[in-house]
Amino acid sequence: MEVKFGLQLPHNPTNLILKAAIFADKNGFNSVFSPDHLVGVGIKNWDAFEAFTLLAAISQHTKNVTLGTCVSDVLRKNPAVVAQSAVTLDWLSKKDVILGLGAGEGMNLVPYGISTKLVVSKLEEGANIVRKFLDGGVVNFKGKFFRMKDAMIPRANKKVKLWIAGNQRRTMLITAKYADGWIPTASMGSERYKEGLKFIKELSKREIEPALFAYIVVDEDEDRARKTIELPAKLISLLSPLRKTFLEKVGIDEKDLPFPNLLEFTFNEKNVKKVLEFANKVPFDLIEDRFIFGNPSQVVERLNEFVKAGVRHFILTPLVQHHKYLDVVRLIAERVIPQFR
Repeated sequence: MEVKFGLQLPHNPTNLILKAAIFADKNGFNSVFSPDHLVGVGIKNWDAFEAFTLLAAISQHTKNVTLGTCVSDVLRKNPAVVAQSAVTLDWLSKKDVILGLGAGEGMNLVPYGISTKLVVSKLEEGANIVRKFLDGGVVNFKGKFFRMKDAMIPRANKKVKLWIAGNQRRTMLITAKYADGWIPTASMGSERYKEGLKFIKELSKREIEPALFAYIVVDEDEDRARKTIELPAKLISLLSPLRKTFLEKVGIDEKDLPFPNLLEFTFNEKNVKKVLEFANKVPFDLIEDRFIFGNPSQVVERLNEFVKAGVRHFILTPLVQHHKYLDVVRLIAERVIPQFR
């Protein structure tokens, strides 16, 4: 049983992105992924650079890792353009390419005048179109949101794998219909993951690669790891579309929050300040199981829970400041990955 490890690269700066990718390539990671954002997730820094441009540059400096996006959408770019970008990367890179697709997030849509309505329906049509392009040939399609008539792009050189992101039943259905892989977040827990994977496999006619996206902090000191991840973890959790569940436990009505969830939220100083004002009202122990953190042994134990649930490809994103990022990556390479080989 092979368990693969991918590294989610930071949004910025470009020198750290390249250093991290080269380190991952030389130190046991199977893949590196770029977030595909116009705006980065963060507390003070929200810069983000274009994903496929970064991955094309990385392809010229790496030999071993698969390259992917985690994840792109079909709202900012036409599905044909997204598929063409992935195929171009496939021709430039030395291994298979993974095109992750998701429904989209407010930070990349709202400030740019892009509608946030019916995003999952648009994802479904977009995934259908991308699948047709990746399978090769001329594409004709007539849907509610997209239309293609005798459309074509270059064929892939090797193979571009389509992964779908999402924790909910509808995105699982889209995965089963069109995808080669599934990449929900660790916030769903190992039991729900197991159930979701079974559901997808029963419906899919393809071999599905079971992946998992997880925010992570590894430190030799357990308490330091917990302290490091607590504030950014609260920020992310308070923006979750499913935040109602844990907010009710501390007597907060979601309707009283002065900020929307991630589907409509935009990152800037004013909005982030509003979220942080609520952070102290949410005990960390209510949300800590949504994240993976601790000393190397504790992290291995948490990851093993998901391996038992069926995960075969982890995409780990260190939830730390930039100056700590490579230290966490190094610990993953030296103390975590070897336990699964």
